[in-house]
Amino acid sequence: MAEYRYSRSGGRRRGGRAKSVGISLLVAVLYVVCVLSISFLLATFGWRWAGDLLALNKEPVTASITVEVGESVDSVAAKLYNAGLIEYPFLFETFAGFTNKAANISSGTYELNTNMDYSALLSNISASSKAREEVVVTIPEGYTVDEVFKLLEAQGACSVEELVESATHDTFDYSFLNDLDVDRSDPSWLEGYLFPDTYHFYKSGDPKVALSKIIYNYSVKFDSDMKTRAERLGYTQNEIMIIASIIEKETDGQDQHDIASVIYNRLNPDNNETLGKLQMDSTVQYTLEERKEHLTQSDLEVDTPYNTYIHSGLPAGPICNPGKAAIDAALYPNSTTYFYFALGEDGTTHFFSSYSDFNNFRNGIVVETEEP
Repeated sequence: MAEYRYSRSGGRRRGGRAKSVGISLLVAVLYVVCVLSISFLLATFGWRWAGDLLALNKEPVTASITVEVGESVDSVAAKLYNAGLIEYPFLFETFAGFTNKAANISSGTYELNTNMDYSALLSNISASSKAREEVVVTIPEGYTVDEVFKLLEAQGACSVEELVESATHDTFDYSFLNDLDVDRSDPSWLEGYLFPDTYHFYKSGDPKVALSKIIYNYSVKFDSDMKTRAERLGYTQNEIMIIASIIEKETDGQDQHDIASVIYNRLNPDNNETLGKLQMDSTVQYTLEERKEHLTQSDLEVDTPYNTYIHSGLPAGPICNPGKAAIDAALYPNSTTYFYFALGEDGTTHFFSSYSDFNNFRNGIVVETEEP
């Protein structure tokens, strides 16, 4: 006879033990399913993660990646992902942090490809990377700081904004710069010291590194012999650079040493011709927003520290970045009695010792110009 059990409430319990066994079996099945699912997912994604991390079986992709100054690793990872170089940005960020290679990421433009694993990608976006793209920039003689900055931006070395920020906030530890009494909130304080030459820069590189390279080149070019020569002339290095910059802007011909002699003759306060005033158009042009073919009388009357028609002596600073030839001319002027010069229709610069001869030449009156 079947035996029935009743609860205290009087109801009959039906198969309690069988129900408990069924639930346990269901839990066990669900557990096994979960374990198998997780194992499958881990195996699947683990293999994919490993393939991405180790650059295994990836489609061939080559891309140029630009890392900005101070850019975060997550932003870099996003760029790598968008370029098709990695598949898992979060995994790249984790790897970069775990290996401490995130700190080595440096600004610049790099050519990368999918043959590079995470470690190689990080190594190739560092300061010592051989994958950094270079640009070759030739700075012409006579360019101003503003023109040099625009040229560097146009060639992809640095942006004008970055260069201005560096010029006005970074320190460039050279005695010839430290001795300058200038307003360093304006990048033009570097005028005269961005030496014209051909340079190799990293594309989208560090602006301070770019400026330091140019200034260092100047420090090498203006050597100890030049410094000694400047002292013998009785001028500071900065004054020589001012004179050289005027020579650079006044002529691009073979007469720089004669132009230099005019400047030195005019700087002599005892001369009876100009009373120490240089009266150079190039210094007035420097303060204009746009260079003019011919200056007006009103231009010559604007009172600025660069107006050598109003003020005697040298202007406030260099008016461009002169090349070596102009610097040599400033250091070794010809010995002449010239106070004036003018470019003739024959394309030759003519020199004069008196204002009357100079004025007659300008008015088209035939005069016998003096030979150097």
